[in-house]
Formats: sequence, structure tokens, C-alpha cells
Amino acid sequence: MAANNFDASLSRVLKHEGGYTNHPSDPGGPTNFGITIHDYRRYIDANGTAADVRNMRLADAAQIYRVRYWQALRCDELPAGLDYAVFDYGVNSGIERAARVMQRLLGLGNAPAMTDAVIAASRKPNAADLIGKLCDERLVFLKSLRTWPTFGAGWGRRVADVRRDALLMARGEVVAPSDAAEAKGKAQVPQPKIARTTTAAGAVIASGAAAHTAASSGVSWTVIALILATGFVCAGLGWTCAMLWRRHRQNAPAGAAFTVRKALASLRERVKGWRTLLFGAAITVAGGALDILDAFQLVDISPLLPPDHALKIIAVIGVVTVVLRLFTTGRVGSKDF
Repeated sequence: MAANNFDASLSRVLKHEGGYTNHPSDPGGPTNFGITIHDYRRYIDANGTAADVRNMRLADAAQIYRVRYWQALRCDELPAGLDYAVFDYGVNSGIERAARVMQRLLGLGNAPAMTDAVIAASRKPNAADLIGKLCDERLVFLKSLRTWPTFGAGWGRRVADVRRDALLMARGEVVAPSDAAEAKGKAQVPQPKIARTTTAAGAVIASGAAAHTAASSGVSWTVIALILATGFVCAGLGWTCAMLWRRHRQNAPAGAAFTVRKALASLRERVKGWRTLLFGAAITVAGGALDILDAFQLVDISPLLPPDHALKIIAVIGVVTVVLRLFTTGRVGSKDF
């Protein structure tokens, strides 16, 4: 094992991480020496500010790296070279992902921890082979991230540098000091801020509008309170689902995430008539929703559509539109008429 490899590994990590950054596309927020404001508040000062992160001492950063990453990933117990590769992966993409990837590569499951079984199994195969697989998986994951166009060039160089130096360490060769360029940005799935905020706000606004309509219709205050409570519950669920989705994407196998992305792109290419289908589906849903609201006397649509069966007619039109698109212009995506 290479218990004395921390300093050599840290020096390389620091050169890739660079100095202070606060890029809007970086999910880590204010960051210095690769240490985010969240880790600074956890290990140094619970009330730390962006200015504190900017003025962070290198000794404080090294302390965080040793405890937060090196020790958490049990790098002292890994073979030389592999310790550095796992350490750098954990710093850039999170220790949970680095541990899960090691578990998957060794066929030991998908747990977010460097267990005794992982440590033991990592000593059996050729270290160089495992380093190569780890770097290959890492690069595939990076390319699947939405922030790849912004940070991809630096990340690609970083993985190449890690692969080269880790393999030299594994062979016991003397590794010259790295002159690596900075690779800014945490290589993690970005926080779905827009999605979770829009979902939560939409649920609250919808419940408020429904409560206002109900109050205008003379509904009891108990029902109004129930409507508002339901809106807040939906907002909370939307927020939670967005965060769970982010965590799932962050820890999913790189190949699976990349395949899903390609599959969606292929589907969009094949289904040329998706706008027509969505239009018909929207009419159907709108008609059905208005019919239900009208039945509960929450909305009065008589000024707009006075006939008794107008809403049902709209729903039928939506269904017919979808059916016609599927059966009268050939297979969806086909240009044959």
C-alpha cells in the first residue's frame, strides 16, 4: 500500500482544482482549492461566507482533503496509483460516486462505501487494469453531464493526466511534478434549481387559484384549507422528487445514463410528428380537466361553451386528432404520404 502517497496525490489535485471560482454553472458554488463552501462550513466554519472561502488557507484545504476524501475513501489501503485515481474521482465527482463505481467495477454491488470487500478485491486484479477501467467510466460519466460543454475540455485533460500519473505510480516509477492546467467545475449532476422551483411554485399557484375559485363558489373554509394544504404538499413532493432525481442521476452507472440520453435523442429524431401528438393530447387533457372541474362546480364555463356537451366534444376532437395523425399520414416519423 502507499500510505505516504497523500502528499503527491494532493499536489496533483490542487493543480487541477486551481484557485477561487464561483462559476454559475458549477454546482459546488463558491470554491477554492477545490473545496466548496458547503465543505468549508462543515469542517472549518459553520458560518463561513464566500469571502472566507476566497481567503481559505492551504493548510485548511489540505485538512479537509485528508478527512473528507482521502480517509473516507480509504485511499491509504488501496494500491499505489489506484489510490490517486480514486481520490481525484471523489474530489471531482463526490466520494459516494467514486465508491459506487469501485463497487460496480469489482462486481460487488452498488453501495456508496469503500467496504473491506472493496479494499480486498482491489488488491487482486492488476492495478493498471482497474485504473484504466475507472478512468474510462469516469470519462463516459463526464460526457453525459449537461455541463460538459462548459467544463468538458478541462475535465478531459484532467482524466488523461490522472490516468497517466496513476499508471506510473502503479508501476513504481518516479512521477515528475505535474504541470497540469486547471479543470474548473465540480463534475456532478447540477442541482435542478429551475425544475424544482417551477414545480413547487406551480403547485402553490394552482392551489391558490383553485382555493380562490372555490371561495367564490361559496365552498366551506374547511374545503378551501384542504385545497391549499394539498397544494403545499404537492409543492413539497415536487421539490423532493427533483432532488431524488438529481441524486439518482449522480450515482447511476455512466453507461446507462449515456444510453438513455442517446435513446431520447433517437426518439426525438424518429417521432417527427411529436408536436401534433402533443397538441392533440393537450386538447384531450384540457377538455377532460374542465369537464371534471365543471362537474364539481369549481369552474363555470357556460359563458365560453354554452352547449351541454361542448367539453366532451373538445375531448373527442383531441382523440380524433391523435388517431388521424397516427393512421392517416403513415407511420409516425415517416415522410411518406
